Amino acid sequence: MEKLKLRIFTLIFFISTVFFIPNAQNANALSCAESGGPQEQLEIYDGAVYGEVKQVKVDLKQEGFTGTKEKIRYILVEVERSWNTEVDSQLIIATNFTWGFDFKEGNKYLIYFSEVDGELSSSPCSLTIEMNHLNQATELFGEGFPPKQQVNVEHKMWFMFEQDIDLFIVGVVVFAAIFIFFMRVRKKKRKA
Repeated sequence: MEKLKLRIFTLIFFISTVFFIPNAQNANALSCAESGGPQEQLEIYDGAVYGEVKQVKVDLKQEGFTGTKEKIRYILVEVERSWNTEVDSQLIIATNFTWGFDFKEGNKYLIYFSEVDGELSSSPCSLTIEMNHLNQATELFGEGFPPKQQVNVEHKMWFMFEQDIDLFIVGVVVFAAIFIFFMRVRKKKRKA
């Protein structure tokens, strides 16, 4: 019985160390060409919004089960005004985790964005400006567009996790299987 316990605990230890040791992040170089001032930037990107950052979350994206893992920072913006395109009252904009702008919840920004595969993203090379008042943005670009409709997309931020949750699920399943096996062995010994 003691040998079995030792084997089970050794197995749990090895599984824990294999699955729960964090993976190293790849480093990438960034090179941005000069793209001019705020007006020139507006011509390069699909649009710009001015609004308050309500929430910042980091999500771990992976192609398939064994693909490359990449951290992406998502920001929930309460939009007050937009330029070049009309948008809803709340947007979720993806930014690069390593090189993206360091957004703070509660602060207001002018953010340039592009739409890629149905997802809005802010390039690390775009000009992001922290602004206290809408007047600063309207002086640069004119009145722009108010939000076209009131929406609440905050619920989409709930399931964004920085940790690799798949490995935790595998770990829990393996632990549950070992626990059930241990309980059955124990039950059989009591009957014998």
